[in-house]
Amino acid sequence: MAPKDTSSQSSPLLADIWQKIPPKDKVKLIAEAQSTGISTCLVLFSCAAAIAVGLKMPWAFWGTCFVLPFAFQLSSARAWRTVKARVVVEHTAARSTACWFAKQAQGQDLNPSLVFKGKLERIIDENVRKDSETWLDRFEDTQPIAVWITLFPDSFVMFSETPRGARKEFACSLYEELAVSSEGFEDEPGAPRKVLLSLTRGETVSNWSLTSDDGASIVVCERKLQSSIDKRNFLLQQQESAQRLAAAKLAESRQQLGA
Repeated sequence: MAPKDTSSQSSPLLADIWQKIPPKDKVKLIAEAQSTGISTCLVLFSCAAAIAVGLKMPWAFWGTCFVLPFAFQLSSARAWRTVKARVVVEHTAARSTACWFAKQAQGQDLNPSLVFKGKLERIIDENVRKDSETWLDRFEDTQPIAVWITLFPDSFVMFSETPRGARKEFACSLYEELAVSSEGFEDEPGAPRKVLLSLTRGETVSNWSLTSDDGASIVVCERKLQSSIDKRNFLLQQQESAQRLAAAKLAESRQQLGA
């Protein structure tokens, strides 16, 4: 029995993962690969110049000038394959971890629409702090945390990386009472942009501040979240209208039976 071609089976998943890597990260990868190619050319050129001067072989110097373009292409292509594989593996692991946390948040659609890195900061009201909290606890709770941000069609997950593994920092269904607002989006392109999150569960309200060095991704995240919340509110309104209509028809039918 012939073995299955795992590469062909995983290629759609890898293509989807690569497509959802932020463009800013891809530009950094290209720059890293090209810098490796330039470094290789500089080393090769320096060695050729030293050989040409030391052994009085000028043809070695001029011959190297013809070889440099090919050396740049080969070196940068090899470096590109290495850095691309590294970032794909990194995003694959982040995607798998986010799917696990999304399942815990009752997420059904586990195909993420957005994956990027950012910083999450918890906003704690001074009036509701517990007296039993120590100063160190308060300090740690309000410190920005580097997180992976993953937005699914029906859930929102953020987790951090620790020496003991991934730790869930924020995970909720988009059908929960989640409110989103933004700051700095109307300012200049270089200004810091912030997404403010407010999650209500029972009588507990949690407030969070989300930022990212990738300004385009944070803008897209805010718009997608707001769109999902608007869709949720619309569905809830339809459900309430249907329930009121059903209750009215039931009351009417009871009145007719009573008459």
